[in-house]
Amino acid sequence: MMAASHAGGPAASGPARHGGMTTLSANDARRGWDYDRLTAALFLAVFVLVLLTFSDYGISWDEDYHFWYGFRVLDYYRSFFHDTTALTSPPISYYGAAFDATAALLSQISPLGSYETRHLLNALIGILGILGTAKLARLLAGPRAGFWAALLLVFTPNYYGHMFNNPKDIPFAAASVWSLYYMARIVPALPRPALGEVAKLGLAIGLALGVRVGGLLLLCYLALAIGAVLALRAWRARSWRKLALETATAAWRVGLPVLLTAYPLMLLCWPWAQLDPLLRPIQALADFSHHPYAAKILFDGNYYLPPAVPRLYLPVHILLKLPEMLTALALAAIAVGVMRLRRAPAPAAQSVIAFGLVGVAAIFPVLYAVAIHATLFDGMRHFIFVVPAIACLAGIAIDRCAQGLSNRPRLRLASASLVTLYLAQLLYFMVALHPDEYVYYNLLAGGLSGAAGRFKLDYWANSYREAAHDLTAWLRAKDGARFEHERFRVAACGPPGSIVYFLPPQLVYVADRNTADFYIAFTKDGCDKSIAGKPVARVERLGTLLSIVLDLRKGNTVTTQ
Repeated sequence: MMAASHAGGPAASGPARHGGMTTLSANDARRGWDYDRLTAALFLAVFVLVLLTFSDYGISWDEDYHFWYGFRVLDYYRSFFHDTTALTSPPISYYGAAFDATAALLSQISPLGSYETRHLLNALIGILGILGTAKLARLLAGPRAGFWAALLLVFTPNYYGHMFNNPKDIPFAAASVWSLYYMARIVPALPRPALGEVAKLGLAIGLALGVRVGGLLLLCYLALAIGAVLALRAWRARSWRKLALETATAAWRVGLPVLLTAYPLMLLCWPWAQLDPLLRPIQALADFSHHPYAAKILFDGNYYLPPAVPRLYLPVHILLKLPEMLTALALAAIAVGVMRLRRAPAPAAQSVIAFGLVGVAAIFPVLYAVAIHATLFDGMRHFIFVVPAIACLAGIAIDRCAQGLSNRPRLRLASASLVTLYLAQLLYFMVALHPDEYVYYNLLAGGLSGAAGRFKLDYWANSYREAAHDLTAWLRAKDGARFEHERFRVAACGPPGSIVYFLPPQLVYVADRNTADFYIAFTKDGCDKSIAGKPVARVERLGTLLSIVLDLRKGNTVTTQ
């Protein structure tokens, strides 16, 4: 089974901690230590990169709502539950405020600006998600798999680009992968794992629920893992009495402590759910599954209203938004794992179940969303939480390939060269797209230029920061010293919160574009072509337009074509 024949290293070996995986040989232990050092170096590099670049990112469409939601939740507790504004603002109140309230607290003491503080915190949580992915892959297949899983996730533009200003999906993804990690840790010790491990699992699930109610799915994964392990043992022992006894033991040694940890933490972070802790989470889950989204959705060059969006919307976006190699390796890992499942020896069965749990976490949410025809928009943004699991599987696949090619040096060198070239290409794209990495489309879509007009690009208006700065620079260069004493009215297509924060005092935001001097528009839904004006600045990546600044003043009304 691809779930691994390596353990994590001498200091962390043993079936109780590593799902029955064997102890490393001296050579493997030395090699594992080398990969652990590579992983540490990778995290240091990403951390430094985050510190250097977190202020480059704009304010996403939803971020303004989450910003104020965090303060409203703080007011709810500061007023001893009298200020209920946080409970009466759907749909934002349907989310937990684990991230938003933390960001609001930090912004009151941070020397950075409010949104810069949020972006740094968001990015650091994204790094925690990468760390959780590395630890999960290392647990299942050893240090080499851990390194590659982390590296592949870092080189996933759709994850990395969202790390800085996505207050829902990145924290949820990070909490989800840590939940999977602790589930994998307790599998070999069922039905009586260490209570410390169970408490950590409850904490991780509680934080996931404290961001999005979709964290209820993690409880289902836990029940699935427990049921699979105990059923397998009972079947091999030919004892259904054993199954009944161990199920009862797992219920009070695992299920109950996890619920008693996770659910109160969820309620602490989610005031709206406190009014009916049993029904309201289900209500929110149902609402998000078929969200009443009224806007047209672009898919493969055509616009659809939500009920008519093709079921392939999500699978196609996953196929086109993730690096091709990541998806191919993950699918290969799942396919080989399924083929080897029946041949797994008894001692490896628990490792097989832990590996299968990650496979389920990678593909089940997608299949379920397709099956129920869930309301989907913004590409695969709402499903970023499956990407760490996909990266984990891909890292394990690379580890298994490297092991299989260990005695074939020429083929191994050729494979390593191809992987290096592919990663170099990804690095080039990420540098060229910065700080709009999330708009990346792979070569199956024809790259960014091939996706333009067919799929959404900068749907979150991240490029508005650069557009505002470009407009300011253009006016300063044009008007010179007079600029300091002038006032210009600026309108924007879509979210005002994405533009107002970056306007100097000379540029005043107005909601009505018919009264504006300048108009900032992204390409979403043809906003950039919705009004005539003279282009004075363009934000482009890889030769593809993301947003434009139009001069609407009299005498400058030329078309944007």
